[in-house]
Amino acid sequence: MKVPKSLAWRVGGMVGVFCAVLVLLIAIGTDHLLRLALDKRAKTELIGKMEVLQQVLNANTSADESKLSAQLVGHPYLHWALVSDSTVLKSSDPFAREQALAQARPQSKWIAGVFARKNNLGDPILLGIQAHPTQAQWLLVFLERESDQKLLLLFRQSQALALPFAVLFIALGSWLVAKRALQPLQTFNALVSSVTAASLHARLGIEAVPTELQELAISFNGMLQRLENSVERLSQFSADLAHEMRTPLSNVLGDIQVNLSKTREVADYQRVLASAEEELLRLNRLINDLLFLANAEQAEQALNLEEIELKPLIEMLFDFFDALAESKNIQLLVSGSGQILADKSMLQRALTNLLSNAIRHADLASAITVAIGQDPQMLNIAITNKGEIIHPEHHAHLFERFYRVDPARSRNDGGSGLGLAIISSIMKLHHGDVDVSCSSNTTTFRLRFKNTSR
Repeated sequence: MKVPKSLAWRVGGMVGVFCAVLVLLIAIGTDHLLRLALDKRAKTELIGKMEVLQQVLNANTSADESKLSAQLVGHPYLHWALVSDSTVLKSSDPFAREQALAQARPQSKWIAGVFARKNNLGDPILLGIQAHPTQAQWLLVFLERESDQKLLLLFRQSQALALPFAVLFIALGSWLVAKRALQPLQTFNALVSSVTAASLHARLGIEAVPTELQELAISFNGMLQRLENSVERLSQFSADLAHEMRTPLSNVLGDIQVNLSKTREVADYQRVLASAEEELLRLNRLINDLLFLANAEQAEQALNLEEIELKPLIEMLFDFFDALAESKNIQLLVSGSGQILADKSMLQRALTNLLSNAIRHADLASAITVAIGQDPQMLNIAITNKGEIIHPEHHAHLFERFYRVDPARSRNDGGSGLGLAIISSIMKLHHGDVDVSCSSNTTTFRLRFKNTSR
């Protein structure tokens, strides 16, 4: 199994390699600059001596050897020779004679200037050629570069010895710096390792985190907050679900136990069975609502989208609720029109829940209006009823599961406490939303969809 490399080692290694390449380039550049500097110094020195020797020749055309050699005293690496055609006339020493013979050529081939050459052993020398005042002879000046070569060799050897230690030092230093810089990640790791359902309240201190990691720390804290909220909602949901199921089950179990305690009339058993049927129907509705809600809250839930004419759909729902509305002398009114791209069964479920709630809580002999309105961006369906309003402190919780403004009355009405939560999930699936507003003695629930009409 391949062991993953430490991030500190990766950072340190990459920085080390980068710095090693940089140091190597600097060494190569320094070597090149040193070589150029030595070449320039040698050339400058050679030209200077050639000018001095030329002055001596100008003053004494007979080319006195002693006067010429006197100018090179203290410079054992400089040599001179006088040549004519391929003949060496005079020289400062055997080395100069030997090198002059190696450079000998016809008179017409001589060219004044400074040239880089190699001696018989292959060592570099610098050759200066200058015409004698008589124009029949040429002054050759040789400068040996052995000392420069030794200096270059010593410099390169020192670089070769120092470079591995420099690379090692840089890599180790980079690793230490990276390890220290990544210290906050260890804090992240410690916090992540300690997170459990009971410790979701823990947070990273933003102030103690480097600037580069603050965005990550904020995102991590946000994730913990969302997880904490989700776990709290799940715990509350579990408690609410247990409570909702306990009541009908307790009622059924209590009635059965009482009736089984002694022999009773057939009518008593029928009453118990009828009561049990009612409670079981309530449980069945609750389970169906939970299943629907679970499916509706899945982001990948496939919607059967189609173009829907809203006014005919709402009028059809009015027909369904007509008998219930007549029992309370309530008028059902619709205004406006529009088209929407939606899942028809889910839209019907949302509108049915809202109309059912509106009729249940509307005043006797009042009216419930469904207003369809649209603009270029949004399409709204507003359902308004007159009756007891919902106080503002309840608005933020209305669309939570099992939330009831009046728990006792809702249970008596047969509600499961999931209707508005289902509506909210349906709207999220359609990338819309739902809200509630109250004024005077009217309550309005508004469904907002993105306008998809052509």
